[in-house]
Parts: sequence; structure tokens; C-alpha cells
Amino acid sequence: MSGVLAAVDLGSGSEAVLASAEVLARALGRPLVAMHVVADGYLRSAPRRFAEVWEPELEPLFEQASAALGRLARKKLERLAPEGAELKLPHGNPTQEVAAEARQQALAVLASEGSTPLERVARGGVSRYLMHRGEVPVLSVRPDRPLQRLGRLGVAVDDSSASLAALRVASRLAEAAGGELVAFHLVSVGPQSCCVPQYLPPEALEAADLDRRAEAALREALGYEGPLVVARGEEIEGLLELSHEHGVDLLALGSKAKSSHWTRLGRSVVGLLYKADLPLLVVPEAAHL
Repeated sequence: MSGVLAAVDLGSGSEAVLASAEVLARALGRPLVAMHVVADGYLRSAPRRFAEVWEPELEPLFEQASAALGRLARKKLERLAPEGAELKLPHGNPTQEVAAEARQQALAVLASEGSTPLERVARGGVSRYLMHRGEVPVLSVRPDRPLQRLGRLGVAVDDSSASLAALRVASRLAEAAGGELVAFHLVSVGPQSCCVPQYLPPEALEAADLDRRAEAALREALGYEGPLVVARGEEIEGLLELSHEHGVDLLALGSKAKSSHWTRLGRSVVGLLYKADLPLLVVPEAAHL
């Protein structure tokens, strides 16, 4: 049975990742897989890298160093990981190894690293790579804001297939955890707005009951009858404000399966990766849970 993958670098964000993954695994009744990749590629490639000057007698030393790194990593992961978690410590490239393991699991949890929004995105290479591939839902958590419970989940919706995927995954999580689900949709009719409701006819954009029409159209498009908050505003700031206002434990949103990193994730996803101060679940449009 596929489980919840907690991929950690054994740094400052590892405890938050493992704690968050434990919450998800417990709610879903799935096993927890704690993974750290021993990035000893430089040591392992030394004979090839220094072929012209390689000294064969050094090979045992490099092998011992690689084995020592593995032992230290296992000890550290054993101290951090929740009881009962399956531990995996492959040697290799962290991005490739995590991506390969994530494909075997239902959901991946990674740290949103760094102390500033820019640093979090710049250093979160594995997270961005997984999101770019679009094969598995990824929960990004800050070291100071782990997922503690699934009492109320928020999901950003529009009329896209990615939004429907996020809604389905968030609904499954809420149902499994016995929590509440609330959907958020933002409407803005200003020039060059990010959130103009394209699913409505042009004449409806000037109607006094625009919000009501938008809600009705979304419910029909998504087949959703639960709580739905339709508000005026722009995506990134508006979604964060609604998330705090309604006290959600995590915010889910869909990502499009396009050809580039920017278009695959969408502007709102990329922006929220910079600014979100709560756990963010990014769901590829083809994903299910």
C-alpha cells in the first residue's frame, strides 16, 4: 500500500516535515516513509573524476567515508522519525532519489526551506522539481509551521481541471480525518485581473449579483455542494487572507500539467510558495488520493 513520504535533509526543517507527514499518514491510515538521501556523489565519482591522477590505494578511504556518512545519517533519522516509520537512506542525487520514491507513494511532504520567502523558493529545489513533474501531491511546510491537525482544510477553486483535482484530494483528506472542508474562490473584474470569472458570460460581469452567479456556476462545474466562500480580491493575498480568516490548517490548490515550470504550477502556486505562512498542498491535475 502506498504511503506518505517525508523527505528530509536532516536540517532545521526536518522535524516539521516528519511531524506533518505523521499527521497525514495517521489520518489516511497509510504507512509513513521517512527518507534521507546520502548525497555522496562526489566521493563515489572520484575514480572517474580524477582518472588521470587517481591513486587506487585511496579507494578504500572513499568507500569508508561514504559508509560513515550513511551510518551517521541513519542514526540521525532514527532519532527524528516517528516510531513505526519505514526508514529509507539511499545514496545518490537527492532530487532524483526523492522523485523516484515519491512516484511510489500517495503524497510527499517536504520542507519550505530558508528564513525568507525568496530563500524558501530558491533552496526548495526538490520541492519545486516534484511540483514541476506533476506526478504526486506535495505538501510544503515551514520549519516553524508544521501541520498539526486536519480539523479544517481550505482549497482554492475555479472551473479548471486542476482545481477539481485539488478539491477531490482535499475532500478525501477531510473525510479521512473527520475534518471540515471549505472552498475559496476569488472574483476580480478590474483591468488585467488574475481572477476574472471566464466561466461566466461577459454580460454577467457587470451584474450586481456577480458573486452569486459565480458561486452557482462553480458549484455546477465542480459538482460541489459544501461550504464555498466567494470573495472579491486577487489570488495570492486574497487566498492567504481567507485562509487565516477561516482558520484552515492547510491550503490546497491545483497545478496545471503544462510544459514549463511557470505554466505548470500557475502564477498563484508560485506566488504562494513565496508568501504562504501555512502548509501548502499542491495537487497536480492528474493526481488522486
